[in-house]
Amino acid sequence: MRNSKVLVAAGSVRTGGLSMRHAVTSVVFLVVALWVGYAFAQEAYLSHKLSSQAADIRHQNAVLAAQNQGYRKDVQAITSGSATEEEARLNGYAKPNERTYLITTPPSPSPTPPATASPTPSH
Repeated sequence: MRNSKVLVAAGSVRTGGLSMRHAVTSVVFLVVALWVGYAFAQEAYLSHKLSSQAADIRHQNAVLAAQNQGYRKDVQAITSGSATEEEARLNGYAKPNERTYLITTPPSPSPTPPATASPTPSH
C-alpha cells in the first residue's frame, strides 16, 4: 500500500491553481465553440442564399429557352414561306380554286320601330 499525504484538512476547502486553469480552459473552449457556431451559421446562410439564386437562374433559363423555341418556330416559318401565306390569309386572300368560308357571329336583331298610325289622305 502507498503512503499518501492528506491534502485537505478536515473542514477546510481546498483552493489552488487548478480552478483557475479550469476557468481559463472553459473560457477558451466557449470562445472556440462560439466561433465555430458563427462560422457554421454563416456558411449555412450563404449556402441557402446561393441555392435560392441558382433556382432563380434556372427558372430564368427555362423562360429564355421557351422564348428561343418560339423564335426558332418564327424563323422557320419565315424561311419556309408559311408566314407569308398566313399573313395573306389574315388579309382575306385565298389560293386559286380554294373555297373559303367566313365564320362570324350572327348580328343582334335590331329593334323594330313601334308602328305609328299613318294619316290617311282624305278626299
